[in-house]
Amino acid sequence: MNNKRIFSWLLALFGEAIIITAFILFRGNTPNNILILNIAVSSIVYALFFINYSVPWIDLKDKSQKQIGVLGISWFATWIYAIFAIGTIVTAYFVPLLTFTVQLIIHCTLLFFLLMFMLLSRYSAGKVAEVYKEETKNRNGINEMKTAMRQLKDKMNDLSELPEMFIQRINTLEDNLRFISPSGNSEAHDFENSFIETVSKIKIAIPNYSLNEEQIENNVKKLERIYQNRKTIYEN
Repeated sequence: MNNKRIFSWLLALFGEAIIITAFILFRGNTPNNILILNIAVSSIVYALFFINYSVPWIDLKDKSQKQIGVLGISWFATWIYAIFAIGTIVTAYFVPLLTFTVQLIIHCTLLFFLLMFMLLSRYSAGKVAEVYKEETKNRNGINEMKTAMRQLKDKMNDLSELPEMFIQRINTLEDNLRFISPSGNSEAHDFENSFIETVSKIKIAIPNYSLNEEQIENNVKKLERIYQNRKTIYEN
């Protein structure tokens, strides 16, 4: 356990000690059962705010940033619960009808709704992570297409006698890849794989361009057709 975590725990315990001490010193004629209930509820409120402020809102290691999707829900639930919980405690000092049983029912109801909101925030975080994972998966094929084209360009840079028209067509294809939208469609993945395989064939053939000119030309035309077909697919 590092020093920062130890300090956080000590600070949390110190705050809890203040809460308990304050309730005991200013209990007045408050019955023991209500005193314990008030301390427990106040401790829950304190813990919610302490955790929300002490735990980093954004985890830089988590690329999905799923915490962002739950911040609003988490803070809304915390403030609503805190206002009504503390409000019940204060009101009970002035309204005799709020007996221990009534207060317990109110606090249990508030706690139930708090837990429901927490469950909702967990679900929201899971959905954010799921969407990010799906989008990343859908982008993988396009990224591999771009990588294949960069590798082909690197290979071309080592060859000085390639026709200018061939170079222009490859440059155009590489530039046009930015117009392709991610898609989880199986047909889109087939086009992406076919594109990558065709680029590999061209990369192998270009060192002997004059001997493989017809094959290279056919594969370049195939790349252009694949690109056009893939570009029309933009839905999951």
